[in-house]
Amino acid sequence: MEIKGIDVSRWNGVIDWPTVANYGMGFAILRITEKGNVIDSTFEVNYKGCTANNIPVGVYKYSYAANVSEIQYEARKVIEALNGRKLDYPVFLDIEDECQEKLSKSLMMQMIDAFREIIIKAGYKFGIYCGYYWYQYQLPDGAKKYDCWLAAYPSQDDGTMQIRLKPAAGIGWQYSSKATIPGISGKVDRNVFYKDYTATKNENKGEDTVKKTKLQIIHAIIHDAVEFAVNIANDNNHGYSQRIRSLYEIDDPKSFDCSSLACTAYYYAFLKNGLTTQARYLKEHCSYTGNMLNMCNCGFEIVARNQTAHSQMQKGDLELNTTYHVAVAIDKDNIVHARSSEGTTDTKDNSGNEIRTQPWYLYSHGWTHRLRFTGNGIDFTALTTDTDKPAVKPTTPTGGKYMFEPKTVKAGDKNTSVLLLQEILRARGFKGKDKKELDLDRSAGDNTIYALKQYQKSRGLEADGICGTATWNDLIAI
Repeated sequence: MEIKGIDVSRWNGVIDWPTVANYGMGFAILRITEKGNVIDSTFEVNYKGCTANNIPVGVYKYSYAANVSEIQYEARKVIEALNGRKLDYPVFLDIEDECQEKLSKSLMMQMIDAFREIIIKAGYKFGIYCGYYWYQYQLPDGAKKYDCWLAAYPSQDDGTMQIRLKPAAGIGWQYSSKATIPGISGKVDRNVFYKDYTATKNENKGEDTVKKTKLQIIHAIIHDAVEFAVNIANDNNHGYSQRIRSLYEIDDPKSFDCSSLACTAYYYAFLKNGLTTQARYLKEHCSYTGNMLNMCNCGFEIVARNQTAHSQMQKGDLELNTTYHVAVAIDKDNIVHARSSEGTTDTKDNSGNEIRTQPWYLYSHGWTHRLRFTGNGIDFTALTTDTDKPAVKPTTPTGGKYMFEPKTVKAGDKNTSVLLLQEILRARGFKGKDKKELDLDRSAGDNTIYALKQYQKSRGLEADGICGTATWNDLIAI
């Protein structure tokens, strides 16, 4: 079986698609984004031209990524540009740029799988495009199990198929870059595919792509959002800033504040799992704590108000104070949040505490709402995604434990554990010797120790003014 088609980009100019269709066209692979991750200026019109003339469509993304985070960003931009559009052929990752030549095969394999995971979870087929030489000598062996579309044409390319150059592998062959066909002025890439994707709409290299249940998709989104936030917390390249914060479309995310971390985590989780409408709504309507209740219009529900305990908190919940703060629940006992600046002038989290994981606590200003993603109001029937992996995996930060664990606090200490103690004591109503609210200054001075002793007495603990394991357990258990 041979199906002939073309691949095009803005370099092919304005295309007369009815003429191309009349000539006979088995498929068209369109470039979707170009360098800088901006949408190819001809993608929209080319997609409409193909669908209007019944030409099966796929897309390709030429990658400039040199690491996993960069290629994940490229994949997200592809999904955002597709915006839920139907594709017959795969999203092909063109991975052969000179910046990738010296990458280890192990890293390249991680990059390919990271890109693929986002594409598949969004409900699209995945494939790889590259030159046949690159396929033979640069592409990791593990990537050759995926559908590969390979380029091989003679130096004296006259637009015809040279059978002697046909690759010994792959499901598609780009056999010319200088073909001429009616409807396209100038030269165009010509291809032949040996796999009819239109006849195998639910197939992706032997893997069945089936509709997940609503519950599976909800769990996947919650998992991916929490994983995003925890990974940011575990990477000290990301610091806290309300002025220079990474919200939604950021090529190289650096600083987050509390709301940008929570919103961006769910934004990427939506894109990864095919909920492009919800991702777009977040970007347009949710930008800080004061408007995060708008999330109730894209699948969230308010499940608690003015909460003073966390026994009912679930993974992925947002503990929100609409004026001051928001945190993301890792599980029923722990949260991740961008908490406070440490006074540095750069965008790095120098001590690992600006964006951190920690046990739940009663925020000093109180939590006004608990938001939970339940999928409320979303039509899941049209979504398809890959089921070769469990929908939900446990999220455990690096090292198998949470990055921030309260340390013993005694008089004179100055650290983040002191700050957490002050926040909890203040929320419980315990004050210093001067009967004033405790300062949140990270310093275990006389007032903090006085309030701590008062708390210990009220709970029947040894009032020694030292916040050790027993006192911490009691503080956090409430």
